[in-house]
Amino acid sequence: MDACPGLDCACRPLPLDPEGVTPAQTAVDFLRFAVLLAALAGLALCGRFAAGRLVYGSCFAAAFAALVWSVRHVPANRPRGRITAIILTLAVLIRLLFFWAWPADSDINRYIVEGNMQSAAGNPYQLAPGDPAVLPLLSPTGRELLSRVNHPELSAAYPPLAELVCRLTAFVSPTPAAFKTVALLADLVACLLLVRILAARCLPPVWLAFFALNPLTLAMGVGEGHLDALVALAVVLALGAFDRRRDGWGFFWLGVAGMVKYPALLLIPFFWRRGNVARTVWCLLPLACFWPYREAGGDVFRSLTVFAGYVSHGGPLTAVFQPLLGGLAPAVSLAIGATILAVGWLAVQDRLRGGLWAMVTVLACLPTVYPWYWLVVVPFWLLRPGWPVLWLLAGQGLATAPTWLRGSGLGGEGTAMAAVWLPFALLLILALRRPTFVAKLQAFGPVRTLSVIVPTRNEQVVIGRCLGSLLGTGVAEVVVADGGSGDATGALAKGQGARVVVADGGRGGQIAAALRHCRGDVVLVLHADAVLAPDVPTRIVRALNAWPQVAGGVVGMRFDVPGQGLFLLTRLNALRSVAMGIGFGDQGQFFRREALAAAGGFPNMALMEDVEVSLRLRSVGETISLGGGIVVSGRRWAGPGFGGKAVGVIRLFLIYLAGRRLGLADPTGWWYYKRYYGRPPHHTAV
Repeated sequence: MDACPGLDCACRPLPLDPEGVTPAQTAVDFLRFAVLLAALAGLALCGRFAAGRLVYGSCFAAAFAALVWSVRHVPANRPRGRITAIILTLAVLIRLLFFWAWPADSDINRYIVEGNMQSAAGNPYQLAPGDPAVLPLLSPTGRELLSRVNHPELSAAYPPLAELVCRLTAFVSPTPAAFKTVALLADLVACLLLVRILAARCLPPVWLAFFALNPLTLAMGVGEGHLDALVALAVVLALGAFDRRRDGWGFFWLGVAGMVKYPALLLIPFFWRRGNVARTVWCLLPLACFWPYREAGGDVFRSLTVFAGYVSHGGPLTAVFQPLLGGLAPAVSLAIGATILAVGWLAVQDRLRGGLWAMVTVLACLPTVYPWYWLVVVPFWLLRPGWPVLWLLAGQGLATAPTWLRGSGLGGEGTAMAAVWLPFALLLILALRRPTFVAKLQAFGPVRTLSVIVPTRNEQVVIGRCLGSLLGTGVAEVVVADGGSGDATGALAKGQGARVVVADGGRGGQIAAALRHCRGDVVLVLHADAVLAPDVPTRIVRALNAWPQVAGGVVGMRFDVPGQGLFLLTRLNALRSVAMGIGFGDQGQFFRREALAAAGGFPNMALMEDVEVSLRLRSVGETISLGGGIVVSGRRWAGPGFGGKAVGVIRLFLIYLAGRRLGLADPTGWWYYKRYYGRPPHHTAV
């Protein structure tokens, strides 16, 4: 498999039906989309006829169900051009229906008033709509809408680019229809860009429907006219730029997104990688949008902080802490969010997972969350359509009442919020154990044979037990990667039928050299002081064939001696591999050779090669943990200083992750080797 240049995925061209698509098949595909179109039309008409909460919520859920059903049942081998044309045509038609049928949100009243006052040289960060000085600055339309502005006592809280868009749009036409037109055009441009991104990533063209025909995008974008549609467009532009290795432009567009809605700025560090950190300066260019409002000074952020201080709605974490902490709940929620973001920044180092992690974390921890905030998530989810985020998007029909019902309350409190977030948490836990997606994609081919690599150096005491555990397990071959042993390790390995490959370069160099002699579809790296359960090879092959999107993972381990410290270490190892997808070598790492080639090969590193190969595999597919099957010697943890050893491992692990993210990591691994073993290379067993 060849990797798509610059992408976070392995790119396998989608197979086409050699006999072509018959008219009957085309008709069936059209009927599938017709079901979706009917469901979306029903949702749009809810707005036209001001349906009640129950009808609205049911139609919202039905539209998402129809979306998933349609995408899952359109074969991936349909001609890209034909499917794309159908989806784009339907996208235009259904947006026109939502434009006509769905009432604009009350936020547009503020858009118009703030944009209108700027035409008369008013500064929206210094003048609140309720200020008497505002009235003379407004046009007749602005004056008419002034009484409908929410929170008129607060000046503008939106970022400056959002205010400039309001100014330009209100200058052209100070009407709700004008702002809905801006959202409509932003959506359609994003759809066209996503066509190119899907093709570049060799993803099914039908996935375009996840954005183009998404009920949330339609209702909150062109329907209610929220400026978040511009944030989604900027994110799509950024993704396209990063895919083409134009990282400067990618950071620029992320900066643009943040100047429309501030939370999008948190995406920027998740797009750092080796060689591009300096290009982050491009994200500073959109800061020029502050210049027209420079007279406001710190007042630019005044209403934002005030709003965050006393308005709280829809934020699940804040809602949990509110009964206990009262006014401190938002601050505690944001602090927890910052911690989770920091962990994700270190551990989730591919762009799509990182973007999803960042935005879902932000929206879970913000005190106030409305459905239109989720539009920034949709482009990331489209390229990684998992079930947990789908539930969050579809659940927004419960989270807040539609605009025509908000006079009776915002909705989304209590039971409704629990119905959105508790199933998400459950689905997320299940997805961490076994990755599943809304739409299936054959990422890797089937596997049949498994090779085992055992890295060694002076392991004559334990090598016999290790290799003995492989007998009768169905392993195709065993390759001992020896680092220049001065004892009988090599002779003992040959005596048990293993091929011995002598190499230097530390453990990673040894494994990389041994890989050149392996013929199996799958490779398992087993440390010399470990014993393998007889069913593990069969379980690995079965799991990889059951989940073709999985690139590799870990078997899972326990120590051969008891002890509370070792038990805790085992649990932490398991948690890290499941939650972060990062395995350590003593857990029994395995990978498809096809996936490893797509990820750039095995890292030739003296140490940290296990962390690096995990991150590389995560860039082209999923990783899993099989739950156990390896027993490892506790010899390295014997003696005094257990706590210091554990802290040392964690410290090096975090240093490597941070260095890798910032492009400062030692690619040879020798720096980490010397600090882990405390002595020069080749004087300590690997």
